[in-house]
Amino acid sequence: MNRHLTEKIAHHILANLGVLPSDFVNQEATKPVNDKQFLLPEKVSFESEGGTTLRKNIYGCQVAVADSKELKIMLIDCTEEKDLPEFCLLVQLKDAPLFGMYLIYTGLSSEPVDPEPLIAVSTDKAHWMPCSTYLEATFLAGMEQIRDLGFGWTKISDYSDMHKMALSFIKFHHGFYGEMDEGQEN
Repeated sequence: MNRHLTEKIAHHILANLGVLPSDFVNQEATKPVNDKQFLLPEKVSFESEGGTTLRKNIYGCQVAVADSKELKIMLIDCTEEKDLPEFCLLVQLKDAPLFGMYLIYTGLSSEPVDPEPLIAVSTDKAHWMPCSTYLEATFLAGMEQIRDLGFGWTKISDYSDMHKMALSFIKFHHGFYGEMDEGQEN
């Protein structure tokens, strides 16, 4: 895994989805994945370093693609500090592996910060494995195709398994980077 390349891929995907600012995406013409119409009733709770519990939003959308398959996206705002937005993104095409991505956006910080980029895959809906550069590129190519097709997103339905895997992925990310706090369901 090339961390710098993983960071660039994760930033590019989140920018394409309207979540992060970008020079190459028309923000006014893009409905962001974190639009309030995609807000789910569930929250994820984190304990911050100061000991307070943060309740963070979860967003979900889906789109029908070729051969009656659905592509589902779940985005969790994991931000603990205002100038360091953190995002967890899960993407799954029906009957395909589940991809998870995590990034701390450092573009608002005046100090150097590790963006802790991670793109991982789950083929069994139970375990995560960091992606090789080849799998990261494949994931990026798939996300580019979705953007280029310009489908209209609808609010996600039937997402309980994806929600559980999102919590699992956050724990995997924090373990990968040696952190102790873990996402918890609320």
